[in-house]
Amino acid sequence: MGKRKEKNDFPRAVVREVDGQLVLDDPDAVEMIVAVGKINCKDTLAVNADRVEHFKRRIVERGMIPDQAVIVLLNVDNAYGRVLADVLMPGYNWQEIRDRGEVPFARGIVMREGLQKSLGAFDKEAATKLQSMTGMAVLVVDHDVAEVFAA
Repeated sequence: MGKRKEKNDFPRAVVREVDGQLVLDDPDAVEMIVAVGKINCKDTLAVNADRVEHFKRRIVERGMIPDQAVIVLLNVDNAYGRVLADVLMPGYNWQEIRDRGEVPFARGIVMREGLQKSLGAFDKEAATKLQSMTGMAVLVVDHDVAEVFAA
């Protein structure tokens, strides 16, 4: 007699037809892609370490309470990063940065309360993480995900 399969042992992926095309819906693959994106956000944080240190100093110089502000690193070529960057820096010409062969990033200090609401609209996990943090935090939006780090 074979091992009895548990509910979670069955594949969750399904193939369906959408507008004459076969489409694979695989929630496990999506979860893995998101996890890899969040891990890759650490690289974005590392590349921007000097800017993070600059903004940490600015928060202190301005006399702000560390847990009322968030340092943001937003990849403007990412759909979510673009939306946030457009709100924070409306009308900025990001194309000039692209023309130099660079990836445009919006970097700065944002008030946590307003950002918290926006973040929850597209990444509930990151929003929950940010809400639970005390002290300075860094929000990285890159690789089609958001990730929050202690500053």
